[in-house]
Amino acid sequence: MQTAIPVQKVTRPRADALRNRERIVTAAREMFVEFGSEVPIDEIARRAGVGNATVYRNFPDREALVRE
Repeated sequence: MQTAIPVQKVTRPRADALRNRERIVTAAREMFVEFGSEVPIDEIARRAGVGNATVYRNFPDREALVRE
């Protein structure tokens, strides 16, 4: 008897998701230069024009965003 192996469909990110990620990275870089790496995530989100959840969806923690 054969067991079916579930197949996950690989999709590429939507254009708006890619655009949001780039806006977050740009805002973070600018703010890190201006205020240092401890700038609040909500301030980065505000400058990027996205919500906090969008930042955390792309970057699980501050260190991941700093590394970017």
